[in-house]
Amino acid sequence: MAYYQHGTVTLASDKFCSWWTWWEYAINGLLLFVMAWGSIERHLLIFNRTMMDTKRKRFFFHVLPMILICLYPLIFYFITVILNTCKNQWNYNAVFCELPCYLTDQQVLATYDFIANVVFPVSAIAIANISLIFRIVRHKRRHQIAWRRQYKLTRQLVSIAVIYTVFWFPLTFNGLIITFTSSAILQSIQVDYFFFLLHMVPSLLPFISLACLSNFMKTILKKPRTTIVPLAQ
Repeated sequence: MAYYQHGTVTLASDKFCSWWTWWEYAINGLLLFVMAWGSIERHLLIFNRTMMDTKRKRFFFHVLPMILICLYPLIFYFITVILNTCKNQWNYNAVFCELPCYLTDQQVLATYDFIANVVFPVSAIAIANISLIFRIVRHKRRHQIAWRRQYKLTRQLVSIAVIYTVFWFPLTFNGLIITFTSSAILQSIQVDYFFFLLHMVPSLLPFISLACLSNFMKTILKKPRTTIVPLAQ
């Protein structure tokens, strides 16, 4: 917001651009991996409940994976952006100070970053939630009560997954093309437009969560009852 107000990076320094880039990339990656694991974990909670019935199992199948996927993007981008030996050529007149040097100078690392940290979690979110819907539809008749208990959480998860997929897909698809064609025009579109679609995800998540709450929409849309009481004489 400050950049668009002034047309330049307010704190024009290499350190600020480096930490700004690290924060932007790491937090986006963290949220994406958390959503991907949440989509996979829902299969375990519904179809393999015994995997969460003890503290030991909950630690290994819930707590530990969440710790690892939260630490991984923070550490990965700290190494690639902050500790990288390549020289960043920051542009203080460009949003995000343009791209970090590893994306332009280290093709192997840039390709790994995109495939492992963007394509993989986005694909996992889409595949896990589509397969979850099919599995629920196929098994719900045999476990009608169990599915009713899981319906609300599943509906909320799938709704959030749709938001992630819709706003991450353009960046992912365009990034795949850039990886194999090195198009300057598509790279400009990626930085100037598709990066900002990602900010729609946290902006819409509260509304999706509220809409999935039990009886929330009925309460909001319900017209208040008007009671007419005769005045006492």
